[in-house]
Amino acid sequence: MTARTTGTGQPILSMRELVIAFDTPDGVVEAVNGISLDLYPGEVLGIVGESGSGKSQSWMATLGLLADNASTQGEVTFDGHNLLDLDSRTLNTIRGQRISMVFQDPMTSLNPYLDIGTQMIEALGTHDRSLNRADARRRCVEMLDRVAIPDADRRMRQYPHELSGGMRQRVMIAIALLNDPDVLIADEPTTALDVTIQAEILDILTELQRERGMAVVFITHDLGVVAELCSRVCVMYAGELVEVGPVQEVFEDARHPYTLSLMRATPRTTNTGSSAADDRAPDAAKRAALYAIPGAPPNMRLRPPGCAFEPRCRCAEPRCRTEAPALEALSDQPHRHKACFRTGSSEDLSRELLDVG
Repeated sequence: MTARTTGTGQPILSMRELVIAFDTPDGVVEAVNGISLDLYPGEVLGIVGESGSGKSQSWMATLGLLADNASTQGEVTFDGHNLLDLDSRTLNTIRGQRISMVFQDPMTSLNPYLDIGTQMIEALGTHDRSLNRADARRRCVEMLDRVAIPDADRRMRQYPHELSGGMRQRVMIAIALLNDPDVLIADEPTTALDVTIQAEILDILTELQRERGMAVVFITHDLGVVAELCSRVCVMYAGELVEVGPVQEVFEDARHPYTLSLMRATPRTTNTGSSAADDRAPDAAKRAALYAIPGAPPNMRLRPPGCAFEPRCRCAEPRCRTEAPALEALSDQPHRHKACFRTGSSEDLSRELLDVG
């Protein structure tokens, strides 16, 4: 089943049964296993999960940025086209103009041999050849101003190594937004930054998203960022969607053991802002040491026959070892989806996960 938002209207981008596999010397690695979801205009969608869960690969596939040893199946539909079937020339008319991406480390994305201005003007001119160089430069300076880079005209003449990490990331955001895209994919854009700069970057992204009305896909491991920025969240595990729904509802009433485990494993200095499941948990559980999810994610070359999370799940049933649950709507909240056989409340799952009660 396709996970969708509580809103109405037509999706701007749709994934259907997306499968991504990598052919390696050790065998085929199934990185993404048949995910389906819709992204809606103006929506801020959070994608969360542990490293290796397929978060980044599923969205890099939309722009043809997978490694040469990757193969894909399914569809990623945007503006009437299946992006997975487009040749590089056609795809180049979409990526950077209609769909842009900001990566985690700007030093691996920016060219160290070219100054900032040259790289920005090139990104703009690739999709708008009607601009002369003076007009293109003016637009680039305006965009640097918009992402709060001081003395923007001078920065245009500087090289990446002359800028701080926060400045470089702002440059990457400016480049991504130069052509006013419909969709922005932000892949861990603040992970390498200190918390103060991270907050500034997130504020800039939030402002620009509201100002331009673009859809944003925010890929992160930080649940706090998702709670602050996103309207809907997709939780991924072992290349599959395991829970999807409005952020507040999912965080207050998680229905998948993995989602609840991620929330339990997130450090908090106080109970303020904790989920409803935390508030209902026994005092002993609240005072306990930080929860650690037992075990490790599965070897993606040897995907288990049943639920991929079963070996780590304290709430598993016998059939979880042999049957893989489908992503289905909750009976009491049809706009939310989970891939789990368990029908208990968030409170019930919490007690079992913590071995209390």
